[in-house]
Amino acid sequence: MANILTRWLIFLHVLSALTFFLAHGTSAAMAFRIRRETDFVRIRAMLDLSDSTTEIMFLSFLSIVFTGVILTFLVHAWDKLWVWTSILLIIFIFIWMVRMNEQSYKLLRKLVGLPYRQGSNEYPAEPPASTEEVTALLKRINVKNLVLAGYVIPVIVLWLMIFKPF
Repeated sequence: MANILTRWLIFLHVLSALTFFLAHGTSAAMAFRIRRETDFVRIRAMLDLSDSTTEIMFLSFLSIVFTGVILTFLVHAWDKLWVWTSILLIIFIFIWMVRMNEQSYKLLRKLVGLPYRQGSNEYPAEPPASTEEVTALLKRINVKNLVLAGYVIPVIVLWLMIFKPF
């Protein structure tokens, strides 16, 4: 029975990861394209599209964490260094991405005249800032860091889960 449960949990864990990355794809595509955009209408549309998948992304992330924790108990792997390394990397990337989102895209929503959030508070749209302010913020967004954190770290976690090196 435990073997069947383990297989289902692995299936749900991988399915949750696929769902997460599919939902996160809108944000990734937006991050690459928005830096070259100057039209506020198009910037607003990209930000809204990216925001539209946040709930699915968050729920699938919770499912990844939940199934991963249950699996670690089922296979008795809490004493393995690869498990703890994976957990630390996931915590790091989660905190880093939330911080990046707060400093860049939530602020950008405010600057282009969209409703925005600060922390857990939601605020109505304000008059848009100047094109210069928006352009300056867009230029500060480092897409290379997003790729490093959003792709390379998950690849390392995948490697740790498959090869269990330590």
